[in-house]
Amino acid sequence: MIDVSAYSKYYGKNGNLVYLEEIDSTNAYAVANDLEQFTCVVADIQTAGRGRSGRVWHSETDANLYFSIVIDGLDSSQLLPMNIFAGYLLSDTLKHMTEAKIKWPNDMTVNGKKLAGILMETSFSGGVLEKVVLGIGLNVNCTSFPDEINDIATSLFLETGVKYEREQILASFMTNLKSSFEAFRTGGVDIVKLWPYYSALLDKKITIHKDGVKTEYTEKGIDGTGCLLALDKSGSLKTIITGDIGYDFCR
Repeated sequence: MIDVSAYSKYYGKNGNLVYLEEIDSTNAYAVANDLEQFTCVVADIQTAGRGRSGRVWHSETDANLYFSIVIDGLDSSQLLPMNIFAGYLLSDTLKHMTEAKIKWPNDMTVNGKKLAGILMETSFSGGVLEKVVLGIGLNVNCTSFPDEINDIATSLFLETGVKYEREQILASFMTNLKSSFEAFRTGGVDIVKLWPYYSALLDKKITIHKDGVKTEYTEKGIDGTGCLLALDKSGSLKTIITGDIGYDFCR
């Protein structure tokens, strides 16, 4: 179980935390309920946790972190950049444990294996952005994975041999987010300039598939909107837009 008192010790009593032993999805709960800015919804078990394009997220009881944070004050143009920025913050949070890098747009990897996933969800009212929820699944202390993902997934424990206190990791991430959010919101964070420090695949070969056709590119960075920039074999720079393209990444 998540120890709420331990979380409060690390983060402070002013942190709004909703702890649920089991829930279908922390993102769904955060979207459906009227919660204050930076309220964090965390669960020990997610029965319907999901990633990008509806992919199912493997959940192990009492071993990992599954949490969602309510974020107000963004406009729709900041959604993908916020997703990228959250990856930077998570990497910084984990830097004393392992070197986690971003596989665009929302996977965190270590040694080519997935450590965490980021999923932003929104609700609109009358065409106006009403709520943004940042969801993160982080493999912390799990010791094994199902056979079908065993060769592509990892955890902090598997990488380091150390069991970590989930409450401290969560509190550290929340502290990083809260202290830097206003700078991001007002344009004080250059996600393009920071990308080379956090990318798992900068200047490496990637394979993108669209409409059943796979094409090889070389990752070259991101633009200010958070879209991926990649060179094709002819040397032309292409902009890859999340949401309308499936992709595979070469290791």
